[in-house]
Amino acid sequence: MVLATCPKCGAEVNKDDQFCGSCGASLTAKTQKPSVEEHYVRERDVCFEGRRHADYMGWISLGIFLLIVGIFFVANPNIVSDFRVWVEAMTDAQTFVKPPQGLINSAALFFGLIGASNFFVAGVRFMAYKGRRRVLADVLSGVGFVVFSYLLYLYGNGTLRGLTVLAIELVVIGLLVMSYAAVRFLFVKEIS
Repeated sequence: MVLATCPKCGAEVNKDDQFCGSCGASLTAKTQKPSVEEHYVRERDVCFEGRRHADYMGWISLGIFLLIVGIFFVANPNIVSDFRVWVEAMTDAQTFVKPPQGLINSAALFFGLIGASNFFVAGVRFMAYKGRRRVLADVLSGVGFVVFSYLLYLYGNGTLRGLTVLAIELVVIGLLVMSYAAVRFLFVKEIS
């Protein structure tokens, strides 16, 4: 039966224990609950330790992003000049002008690769953390990017108008956010 907490680390201890099973501190002195400040320091340290794993995923994600940017420029070496021509055309027309086809195709490729990389990162997270850390967020954001990539492809082919692409993507993002919230709510509710 747990009756107190360790004065050093705040771990739960039994009344008869002489040493803390978590940090090894002596419990012969009167055990008491940690102060509010100690509680928040401990919570901050636990959060920091939890983020330590995210740093590795951050490096993996950065590497993937740089790879995608490299593929992006190899696929369309004229991307900078296409962008400049598009901006000049809008400046001359004083209104929005449809981007050149090469720019649209490059954007569709870029967002498609970002979406695919989110699926890859979700798989790595699932294997590394047993499916608990941000896997759902990575998968859903991957879906959002892939859908946007497909919508850009349809826009480039003239199947959809620009405002329709934005409207559909906003609906998709809204559905993905609601799905994420619903799954998280059900998961948290199931645990408690």
